[in-house]
Amino acid sequence: MRTIAQWFTPERRQLIQAFLAAAAVLAVQFGYGTDGQWEQLLIIGGAALGAIAGLLSLVNVRVADWATQGWAIVRGVIYMLATVASPALVALGFYSDAVNEQIVTGIGQGITVLSAAIAIFANGQQQKYALAA
Repeated sequence: MRTIAQWFTPERRQLIQAFLAAAAVLAVQFGYGTDGQWEQLLIIGGAALGAIAGLLSLVNVRVADWATQGWAIVRGVIYMLATVASPALVALGFYSDAVNEQIVTGIGQGITVLSAAIAIFANGQQQKYALAA
């Protein structure tokens, strides 16, 4: 896993996205979908690459810190996928705006409940941070 994390650098992720964008232009030119369809697929692809990068960053989290740091990373990945991929799937016609709203709301509520449970079992307290003025 560490080998994959070392290979999948931010620069390499950008190169993969550039390749996919170039391939999408060729696909449209040869009649395999429209600009709008490929735009939405590229959005989903970018979100997936970001999610993979986020999950691979878990390699650097120590076991003792997994409940706090690891969960924060996983939560961020889930939010990113829900808020980016789900609207793109609506634009592609997989489901309606109403279903999208239910999905994003349900994921948000589920993550909130899990975060509270993890805070209870991880250290028994939640920290309150003051905002800088």
